[in-house]
Amino acid sequence: MRVRIAICDPLPVFRRGVQALLRDAGIDAEAPDDLLAWLRDEQQKMVILTVRTPGDWTLLDELRRAHEDTLVIAILDEASVSSHVRALTTGAIAAIPRDATARTMREAFVAALDGQALVPLRVLRALTSLPHAVQDPATPTEVERAWLRRLAEGTTVNELASHAGYSERMMYRLLRELYTKIGVSSRVEALLRARDAGWLQ
Repeated sequence: MRVRIAICDPLPVFRRGVQALLRDAGIDAEAPDDLLAWLRDEQQKMVILTVRTPGDWTLLDELRRAHEDTLVIAILDEASVSSHVRALTTGAIAAIPRDATARTMREAFVAALDGQALVPLRVLRALTSLPHAVQDPATPTEVERAWLRRLAEGTTVNELASHAGYSERMMYRLLRELYTKIGVSSRVEALLRARDAGWLQ
């Protein structure tokens, strides 16, 4: 089955560079203007997503939840172990530093297309040492905790949506999903639960 590949990066030069790199390996990639619209059909997809801003982390998390069959490779500005772990636990199948060599990028893409993931040993060790609570599906992601913190500080849903790069309607939907995930039915209950669980710190 053919996999469609999209590159999502704010810099046209970087997008074209990655497209050329993949083309040299015999892999075609697209650079859609509207990534979420591009994802709507049923064909298997891979997204190469640059993760730099809070909105990018939110998008990565949304891709995991709304398009769980989509393979996401995160391109990271900061190549630290913590940023790799965050990308992988937020939904990426691989994370590559933005300044990675062409060979490293090609190997990661080919491995992902083959159903494999290349993970640096130091990142693998960090992942395997995570406490089990982090992997609890009822525990909010770091992005979701940031939303709860902002709500606790008095941020309106409209302001939160603007900051996260969503419409207000989409933000309400994401918050409803979060409330369901943590077992509550309202913002007040969510903030009380977050306070008791230590998610607001």
